[in-house]
Amino acid sequence: MPYSSALHLVRGVKSRLAQSGLDAEALFAQAGLTEDDGLACDALTLSDRLSHLWELLVRQTGDPLIGLKVSTPHRLGWLGVMGHVMLVSPTVQSTIERCHGHTRVGLVLPGAARPVPVQRYDFVWCVLLRTLRCAAGRDDATPVQVEYAFPEPANARYYEETFGCPVHFGRQHNVMEFADADLVAALPEANVPHKGDAGRVLASLAHAQPPSFQARVQEIVAALLPKGPPHRDTVAAQLMMSERTLQRRLAEEGTSFSQLVDDTRRELARQMLAAGDRSLKAASFQLGFSEPSAFHRACKRWFGTTPAGIAHPREDES
Repeated sequence: MPYSSALHLVRGVKSRLAQSGLDAEALFAQAGLTEDDGLACDALTLSDRLSHLWELLVRQTGDPLIGLKVSTPHRLGWLGVMGHVMLVSPTVQSTIERCHGHTRVGLVLPGAARPVPVQRYDFVWCVLLRTLRCAAGRDDATPVQVEYAFPEPANARYYEETFGCPVHFGRQHNVMEFADADLVAALPEANVPHKGDAGRVLASLAHAQPPSFQARVQEIVAALLPKGPPHRDTVAAQLMMSERTLQRRLAEEGTSFSQLVDDTRRELARQMLAAGDRSLKAASFQLGFSEPSAFHRACKRWFGTTPAGIAHPREDES
């Protein structure tokens, strides 16, 4: 299960805004996105703070198209990494569907108490498109269409000019659709190392299969962990099914709910500790443990060593 640090996400967005001439430091501070305790929060709280940031940006600039303009979809090398961060960030839930020669990438930006403004979707879509253009080496690569679950704005034409394709509003979901032929042609050697992160993102979009039921449950579990150990009834409700059906579907894939929660925690812990960009206290909270000592015991069970041993392995373990 992929995980990217909130620190990298925030720094990437801040850098792009600063390049656009905005007082990024002041705006981020006002939104509570400081690089200390401001990021030691659960994914939904972080998402709310990012939404607040975009609200502040619109207020300061008076421009509802700011999400498109600060990240116009032209090829820039560093966005290969940044695009990957945006896709797998804990503040972004993505789906991939293939149908009749097209690949539809759906995005949900979850929040707790603050509505997600359209400008956040504008920015993420632009980052995704820039990443694909970087991987393809083509500045003219365009989607087949883009769909927004927002009312049509007065300046809808600007969206079509930005993405180079029809853009539909008032739809059920937020989706960017690509022709499979374009994706495959864009990356004839999908596994060549020099393609970098952007290439791997493009390859995954071109060849991805629908996620398993187990993967869908893991996504929900990962989003719920910062609030504490996920409960089976909560996950079942989000999937719009009974607890019994949830258990049966997981059993069909050779696992159980408790095992899946433990596996999800273990994988997220491994990636967090390897990244080494957060305190053990913050990591334990993000994984739903009531106290660091419980996280310590879990690491001993999972990895046979302490959290510090994972984050800073001994020379004879490297």
